[in-house]
Amino acid sequence: MTAPPPDHTDRTDQDPPRTEAGSPQIDEPPSAVWDRRYAAHPLSRQEAWLSGWQHRLPGVRRALDIGCGDGWETAALLELGVDVTGIDISAEALARCRRQSPRARHLLADVRTMPMLRDGEFDLAVAQLSLHYFDREDTRRALCEIARVLAPDGKLIGCVNAEDDWHYGAPDDASSWALTPVDGVAKQFFTRAKLEEVLSACFEIEHLDKRTLSRYGKPKSVWEFFCRRKRDHGEADPLPSPAIGP
Repeated sequence: MTAPPPDHTDRTDQDPPRTEAGSPQIDEPPSAVWDRRYAAHPLSRQEAWLSGWQHRLPGVRRALDIGCGDGWETAALLELGVDVTGIDISAEALARCRRQSPRARHLLADVRTMPMLRDGEFDLAVAQLSLHYFDREDTRRALCEIARVLAPDGKLIGCVNAEDDWHYGAPDDASSWALTPVDGVAKQFFTRAKLEEVLSACFEIEHLDKRTLSRYGKPKSVWEFFCRRKRDHGEADPLPSPAIGP
């Protein structure tokens, strides 16, 4: 997701309180937060993140851009001759993406449930910084919904917050699945083990590595991944029970 700059980048003592289950109490729905941010900020600068994955894209004809934001990934895929559908929970984001890439299809949708999209509709799904907003079960639900709309052997390329993404709100300990409030939005920060666990429910992981991106003038630590939909994907394998500490 190519998003406008956050209101601030460091966590403060004013973060919303957490519930007993460990998730932050945030009153405003995420779609409203993103609508406000996109309305308040100019178009973000173009990024070349997807260009590093072009060697993985031969043969791709239909792609899904998840959390399309300002639309830079959508535009890059269109330039490669790919038919693109961009989804976002923010109507403001979709309007910006539509202005930039009118040839794409644009849908207001939540990645956790996409009934408007057919089984096996896409060869590729792209998720740049758009899958780190959920707890364990909803992350799994989102990934398996992505797998549903991918063709057999379909590809997923993405990146998510890493556990040491200190400039952008990472907690001292990201080993649990508790969400962390950052600038009014609940975020997930992934360890390798957490990411491998949820990806492997519906995908074969071919590449998973940590990388530092440049975002808004500060380094951002992310996990990047390339996966293929499991050919026998149907009902996802049950997730193991979380480890319980002493």
